[in-house]
Amino acid sequence: MYNKTPNAIQRARNSAGFTQEALAERAGYSDDTIRAWESGARNCPIDALGILSDILQAPWLTSVYLRELPNNSIEAVVPAFTPGRPVAEASADYISCILDLVDDKFDRKLLRMIADGKIDKDEEHVFEQIMSASEKLIKAYYEMRFAEKE
Repeated sequence: MYNKTPNAIQRARNSAGFTQEALAERAGYSDDTIRAWESGARNCPIDALGILSDILQAPWLTSVYLRELPNNSIEAVVPAFTPGRPVAEASADYISCILDLVDDKFDRKLLRMIADGKIDKDEEHVFEQIMSASEKLIKAYYEMRFAEKE
């Protein structure tokens, strides 16, 4: 059974005001191929995602599409994020995450932790705090990177 909710390609296409046929013609693929990618019948190759991203003026397309694929492992690298946030709002969140890392002196704590080449049992809690703060920073980066700049 195919996915009935719009995937990233379909959302980007609709946002750009293209029909499947118009996108297929501009991208050099068949209408059936675009339909298959949007329905989930086939996965879109990464090189094609780059082409679609350029045509649809959706720089976030590749990251979001790959995150949405079922049974993928990219979610361990790319956090869920919201493309198109206002740039001022996304930038403020990014700066806030950086300041949280600095204010909590996680850089110094991490250096002290790994001085002996390992994270001891009593250091695991602080390490998890550092990882959590880092994940928030990465998410904020993606939201700022793909923010609405106008």
